[in-house]
Amino acid sequence: MCHAGEIFLFDVDGTLTPPRQTMTREFTPSFDRLATEEIVYIVSGSDIKKIREQVPESALAKCQGIFGSSGNELWIDGVLVYGHEFAVPDSLLAQLKNWVIHSEYPDRRGKHVEYRPGMLNFSTVGRRASLADRRKYAQWDAESGERHRIADNIRANHPGLQVAIGGEISVDIYPAGWDKSQAVAYIKEHHPAIPINFFGDKTSKHGNDYSAVCALGETDRAFTVKDYKVTEKIINAFLEVKDDGR
Repeated sequence: MCHAGEIFLFDVDGTLTPPRQTMTREFTPSFDRLATEEIVYIVSGSDIKKIREQVPESALAKCQGIFGSSGNELWIDGVLVYGHEFAVPDSLLAQLKNWVIHSEYPDRRGKHVEYRPGMLNFSTVGRRASLADRRKYAQWDAESGERHRIADNIRANHPGLQVAIGGEISVDIYPAGWDKSQAVAYIKEHHPAIPINFFGDKTSKHGNDYSAVCALGETDRAFTVKDYKVTEKIINAFLEVKDDGR
């Protein structure tokens, strides 16, 4: 288990919250306390607007920093510290449009391409999908492997780009190195020699948490969680250990 004086870095979707939903009332007090007593950062594939929709402002205000768009923007105390811009190739947009047209998935909800700082998010079902739509597509994708095929196709045609699978319905596309490893690098620069504990649900290769895991050092730890409930249990166990040591 982790010890006091360490840093906690959390993904959001599937790690702190159900995908594209808000942090639960039961979880919020534990996270608030952790962020009050420890050094806590958030790194999400979503932009700051979506992060604020999912994580209560009281919790965000206690974080040392919030990395949005896979580390391509950093917010501290509500102020944008840096933000990257990705000049999206026309050939990539044409490729994605063609994929939507020829995808075997029958239901589309629109807004298939979403521009975020430093990256592009692409979804066949579309960002306007309801929760029911998302779950339906996620189940279909798990069986068909469409998102993996999309990612492989983009990598083959655009070798200078990285593609990561995140959440339930989409892939993230960005220039090589513009991934969540940026958050780890920033933290190591500003908090040297303090161990990092990273929590994510997409830590396998080609998942959008994988780059953060690869950037960790020997004294750091990666926690792969299947959902936010596992994260909550780990945090509560850590806080109990702290209380027992007092």
